[in-house]
Amino acid sequence: MTAGTSAAGVGVPSVEGTQRTRPGWAHDGRGRAVSAVLELTDVHKDYGGVAALDGLDLRVEEGELVALLGPNGAGKTTTFELLLGLGRPTRGTVRVLGAAPGTHRGRVGAMLQGAGLPEQVTVRELVGLVGRAYPRAYATDDVLDRTRLARHAGKVVTALSGGERQRLLLALALVGAPDLLLLDEPTAAMDVASRRAFWERAREAVSDGGTLLFATHDLTEAQGVADRVVVVADGRVRADATPDDLTRHGRDDLEQVFLTLTQEHSHAGPDGEDR
Repeated sequence: MTAGTSAAGVGVPSVEGTQRTRPGWAHDGRGRAVSAVLELTDVHKDYGGVAALDGLDLRVEEGELVALLGPNGAGKTTTFELLLGLGRPTRGTVRVLGAAPGTHRGRVGAMLQGAGLPEQVTVRELVGLVGRAYPRAYATDDVLDRTRLARHAGKVVTALSGGERQRLLLALALVGAPDLLLLDEPTAAMDVASRRAFWERAREAVSDGGTLLFATHDLTEAQGVADRVVVVADGRVRADATPDDLTRHGRDDLEQVFLTLTQEHSHAGPDGEDR
């Protein structure tokens, strides 16, 4: 998949020519192959009578780089929470790496909206501490190099800029050498340069066969980064195709497709936030 010129204009680097290998690690922890890295089937999730998810179906295969694209309230964050085992569906089935969510926590890395960080530890200390919780973690220095945080390794978290904090959150998601990486609106509020650097690091992290699902409401980001775009609105999948396929049928760009397929309104979760 190739990023268009509009993608490059907002700091999403082209992925043309990127080679992605698939070493065949998609298994259930007992050596048995699984047919999908993650799968949600007819998933419903209600909060106080409000449907955050209303029959959502999503399947992601090994090695895919998939954007979950939708407006606020579409159900993106709820989907990620269910995939991580942070909640249970009201109805439907969720499987991650061939098992119930949370079964293989050591093989899943995640970066969620609003994630907090301890403020008075250094970058190196925090990445090293998190890495020790995983059986096959990358070396701390390797992760710091990958995320371009090596020169900030001695800084305490409170001294980091906004973009550096986001890269630290990415480092924490990567240090466990995950097979599946889940990123929920990871570049929100980033400037152009920070966004470009972030996606370079994230893409490198899954270039050897890992799988990436990221949520975004940014059309250009979805078009410039993902191999496949899944458009969600009102808790349902409205379209699922490559960016080129979405725009092939009589529409000029992804923005037109997005506006046609979605309506801008949100559902409130139990804490009043968009889900």
